[in-house]
Amino acid sequence: MDAKRVPFEELPITDRFMFAMVFSHKEIAKPFLEAVLGIKIHEIKEPEPEKTVDVSPFYKGIRYDVFVKETGPDGETIRSFDIEMQMEDNKEIPKRTRYYQAMCDSESLNKGEVYYNLKELYIMFLCPEDIFGQGRAVYRFMNIEVDNPKIVLGDHCFKNFYIFNKYRDVAEKSIREYLEYFATKKPISPETENIDRLVKWYQTDNETRKRYMTWQQEIDIAVDQERQRADEAEKRADAEKARADEEKARADKYEKMLHDLGKL
Repeated sequence: MDAKRVPFEELPITDRFMFAMVFSHKEIAKPFLEAVLGIKIHEIKEPEPEKTVDVSPFYKGIRYDVFVKETGPDGETIRSFDIEMQMEDNKEIPKRTRYYQAMCDSESLNKGEVYYNLKELYIMFLCPEDIFGQGRAVYRFMNIEVDNPKIVLGDHCFKNFYIFNKYRDVAEKSIREYLEYFATKKPISPETENIDRLVKWYQTDNETRKRYMTWQQEIDIAVDQERQRADEAEKRADAEKARADEEKARADKYEKMLHDLGKL
């Protein structure tokens, strides 16, 4: 869904901005994670909506929709969760999960720490359509040995995809209720009623409207920058091709000269 074409007061939960705002409340995020992952969470830090990570000015940064850390009794990090709402299949989502994992891992270890300290990471995408085309409502990925799938790599990174337009095919009631709400915008459980209540509150909040406008401007700027980089890359490619063509023409001319002189 193109958020720029939808008036703020009509933004549904499936809009990335509204999704990030609502799921930045831990009383929303915690039961959602427990339901869709089938796990028990001790406690979570206040989720970070639209969390931006830039490791270097020379490399592509990322912006999570909602980033959540589970903490233990002493405040230590147990697991991390990246929850993304993706309305369009741009054919980049699988590689996007790879990049997000790399960025998340690079941020989670301090200099000198051992890799053993890396915690469980869940990267979760909520999509309206089946991006894998296999007719399933839920896809769960982890790294396994190709010839013997019983052997698990054990890197503790999991990538899950939830196709909410296929909510009718989900057997687990707790998952189906969330996916049905994303698909229909109609709350059917206490948890989705809480989500819907927050959506309606944000739709009438003036400060959230201002924040949305700022967010949209940032998105527009980022899109323009990406377009400029793409144009510059295309110009560089054209220049390289022109130089290559010039070198080939020069080589062909030299070869013809040698041939005319009987050297070839």
